[in-house]
Amino acid sequence: MTMFWLQVCASICCFTCVFALKIPSSDYFDDSIYTELRNLLEDREAWKGGGSVGHPQEERGWSPKLEVGQVAGVSVDPLGRPVLFHRGTRTWDYLSFNATHHYQEGGPLEEDVVVVLDPDTGDVLRSWGHGRFFLPHGITVDTKGNTWLTDVALHQVFKFAVEGEEPELMIGEAGVPGSDDQHLCKPTSVAVTSSGDFFVADGYCNARVLRFAADGTLKDQFGHQGSDGSPGALYVPHGLALDEARDALCVADRENHRVVCLRAGLRDPQEFGQPIMTLQGPNRGRVFDVAALNGVLVGVGGSETEGVATGFTADLDTGDLLDAWAPVTGFHNPHAIAVSPDASAIYVAEIGPNRVWKFVPEAPVGF
Repeated sequence: MTMFWLQVCASICCFTCVFALKIPSSDYFDDSIYTELRNLLEDREAWKGGGSVGHPQEERGWSPKLEVGQVAGVSVDPLGRPVLFHRGTRTWDYLSFNATHHYQEGGPLEEDVVVVLDPDTGDVLRSWGHGRFFLPHGITVDTKGNTWLTDVALHQVFKFAVEGEEPELMIGEAGVPGSDDQHLCKPTSVAVTSSGDFFVADGYCNARVLRFAADGTLKDQFGHQGSDGSPGALYVPHGLALDEARDALCVADRENHRVVCLRAGLRDPQEFGQPIMTLQGPNRGRVFDVAALNGVLVGVGGSETEGVATGFTADLDTGDLLDAWAPVTGFHNPHAIAVSPDASAIYVAEIGPNRVWKFVPEAPVGF
């Protein structure tokens, strides 16, 4: 009950701030928000989400004492440990790249940019990655414990074996942006199958999703730059989520404010890229990242400058939006999300302030 009234108060405060700043409410809110607030007040159980899916509750007091830069990525390893990928002393701004997408600012970061945390205490268990990366972005730890990293300045994807600090696979040419079969341009995210095949969201420039064999051989690609509403028209594919049981690959299509779910082609390679569903505007802002497990999709998006920043939960089978959620104090700029293998925890990484949140679903059996 306390959580309910905190959410009501937060919603009222949000409206108060908008009017106090004399910002036209139509710029940020539509009639549906007023309806949802009224429904929340009338139905005290509505905030808990739908069906058997648990409402993610912030784990209060879980606040790792970290000296990190922009936390661009978060994943969870097979042991349930959150793993962060951060930018150290470096930030990404309008001076970072020239018009041809070549990086302009400095050499490799000297600090460790990959950080493994204790899931219970938030203590740092291990850190590595110094002297190699220029501008970290996405991280995925696969079911075998391999770590996949994307660097938008290097225009590359890296695969590191368990406990390894030298890459055993690299995709793309270091520092060279491109759109052909051998080059990437600011890749953002990786999703990995249990067989070792993997998908790359490529990314800020090329607006495509690439499918590779386990050895790095390009097998197929999907998507093109666009905003016409068709499934293949992408505008910054920023995050990927894979549900192998449903042969579904979901793309956080950031600047199109949506999630596009496609056939992953695991059952029939000819089906790769066939549309399954589109979740438009799940949080009324840009969608930054998504994660999937057992038919449930969770994601984060929006920002304080957009007037709203939330997490959301959706049903992968029906496309229904089930829940919206955030910490009590609200998100500022959520950038990445990850779910633990047993669905007992959800982690969200933010850029500015640079931190990571832990949420615990009320009823994880739904995942």
